[in-house]
Amino acid sequence: MATANAATNYLERRILHYIFKNNSLSFSSPGDSIYVGLATAVSAAETGSVTEATFTNYARQQVTAANWTTIGADSTDTQTATNAANIEFPASGGTDNTITHVIVADASSSGNILFVGALDASKTIASGDIFRINAGNLTIELK
Repeated sequence: MATANAATNYLERRILHYIFKNNSLSFSSPGDSIYVGLATAVSAAETGSVTEATFTNYARQQVTAANWTTIGADSTDTQTATNAANIEFPASGGTDNTITHVIVADASSSGNILFVGALDASKTIASGDIFRINAGNLTIELK
């Protein structure tokens, strides 16, 4: 799975306000409220404008803080967070979708999309298919 991803404008603005203004714009650490979802199209990654998957039984999957591994030191140019366990979506009950991107959000539905990343290759989800992101295959990079 591709590690190319983009932080959304929403997230970038809150990080800068947190660092430079001592104000998070009402943005608190999501902690255990991180959800991974699937998208079939992205019209603008920087604004989090995506078309989310709609196959039957689809739902964003919660990934708690304990299930992320972070790598990097203050002296390292690239900082990463990687899923420490498999992220598995329920089997599709129908309504085929072609998945092109993975999203990271701060809510199980709606909420704010924090990151958007393209898959190495699109994957069509047909009835009965389970989409799984193996441990270590979803990486968020900040450079």
